[in-house]
Amino acid sequence: MNQEKLIEELATRFGYLPYMIERYLKMFGLEETIRYLEANEKPLIPSIRVNTLKIGPHELKGLLERKGFVLELIDGIPNGFKIIKQSLNVGSLHEYLQGYFYIQNIASMIAPIVLNPKSNEVVIDMCSAPGGKATHLAELMKNEGKLILIERNLKRIAALEINVRRMGVKNTIIINMDARKLKKLKIKADKILLDAPCTGEGLIRQDSYRKKSKTYQDIKKMARIQKELLLAGLNMLKTNGELLYCTCSIAPEENEFVIDECLNNSSQYQIVKIESPLGIPGFNKVFDKNLIKDLQNSVRIYPHLHDTIGFFFCLIKKEI
Repeated sequence: MNQEKLIEELATRFGYLPYMIERYLKMFGLEETIRYLEANEKPLIPSIRVNTLKIGPHELKGLLERKGFVLELIDGIPNGFKIIKQSLNVGSLHEYLQGYFYIQNIASMIAPIVLNPKSNEVVIDMCSAPGGKATHLAELMKNEGKLILIERNLKRIAALEINVRRMGVKNTIIINMDARKLKKLKIKADKILLDAPCTGEGLIRQDSYRKKSKTYQDIKKMARIQKELLLAGLNMLKTNGELLYCTCSIAPEENEFVIDECLNNSSQYQIVKIESPLGIPGFNKVFDKNLIKDLQNSVRIYPHLHDTIGFFFCLIKKEI
């Protein structure tokens, strides 16, 4: 079967736009592409993150198990549980409403752990709604220090405020602004989280609509925005400060290409090797394009390899 017919056959069988299949074949090869496509057809195991600002993991586990839940610790992620069996809708529980836990995908729990904010630091979350990573940052900071939550979309701030209050976060301020204009705040940060807006190509496993909802033009549009956000964030770091860039996209154009274009001519920044409980090294060559060698220090997470959604992380340190 020639390449064109193979792309058409896989696109039809799994319900994707052909350009996506073509890119996967270049990224993975045929065998791994099929494994990836098949993994996206499997339902995700739900997972929760315990909010240690309010309760300990063993205590919460006991409360939920008495209600008929079966929980399993997530390897390498403190205070994270997979829900193996649920007797009730987990989002309707009193324990949820009391802020004892956040319903969160495993890959999303990794970002704040990698950034590792401290209780005496100034930390900025550039795109913070609905608040899963933001409340996790506050928890790791022990509700101390200064946590600045930026959200451009006014309609999303209500959910962010609700989650911040529900989880008992007290060390934060929420600002409605475009994070690309971050310099207006005139604040230098020790740590910055940029969970950049993206096409969500890594979310197909939980939202099959994304198989056909985005064109290649959408990827290029998001990449332009991501570059502007990344440059704005890097400019706000203190010397020796760190920025974690992450997306729920597996598209190199929204990940490694963005980092490469922003850092390629700069000696000011270093890509730090990430110690992550899940993942494989990022690309430093893909689609016949050579990229910054140290992009291999970034991390990619895939449904077929790690039984979660697709995700990307890159930790950047300002050295000068």
